[in-house]
Amino acid sequence: MPRVTIGLTTTAVAAALLALAGCSGDDGTDRGVPATTTTATSDTRVVAPGRPGETAATIEPGEGIEITEGGYTETDVRFVEQMIPHHRQALEMAELAADRAQDERVILVADRIMAGQGPEITALENWLEQRGLPVPAPDATHDHALPGMISPLQLDQLANASGAEFDELFLTYMSQHHAGAVDMAAAALAGGTDQLAIDMATDVSVTQGIEIDRMREILDSL
Repeated sequence: MPRVTIGLTTTAVAAALLALAGCSGDDGTDRGVPATTTTATSDTRVVAPGRPGETAATIEPGEGIEITEGGYTETDVRFVEQMIPHHRQALEMAELAADRAQDERVILVADRIMAGQGPEITALENWLEQRGLPVPAPDATHDHALPGMISPLQLDQLANASGAEFDELFLTYMSQHHAGAVDMAAAALAGGTDQLAIDMATDVSVTQGIEIDRMREILDSL
């Protein structure tokens, strides 16, 4: 569906973009693709939704309207390609719960993460493939500089734990991991333009925010 572009970049948007590490490709190039913009005259009164956090605008009959279609920014690309290894580590952590967790609630949280983030990885990979962009290799080393990612030492610590110790570590590390994903999604929502990438970032923000609250509730009750 065509996007209607209205309004200006705000200070809040600029601040949120700082959470996304790297605003250009590794070689310094911008991999964004400009959108196609056309101008039309509205025949009827139109309510144009704003960007996330912005209010809608009303366009009266006879007023000009800019319709933006297609295109994506470097911010979109970075969010998608970075969320893939981020999700992969979450799955690696969640898979440990089946035979190490003691609390049934922890197992349920882990199962929910695997059920949700597995398909999301496929969607993220498809986004890159459809735009002719490389997909991070399945065996690529995790980028531990990404927000929320745990270190190899912490991952080994989790893998070597069991029972109540595993439950506490899992909930602590996964809450940290999810919080990082929410930060990445906030930056994508602030600086992205591709509607599918924005939808995926919105889903990450909402879903993982809810899961953080649930994990903290369980952690407090242990």
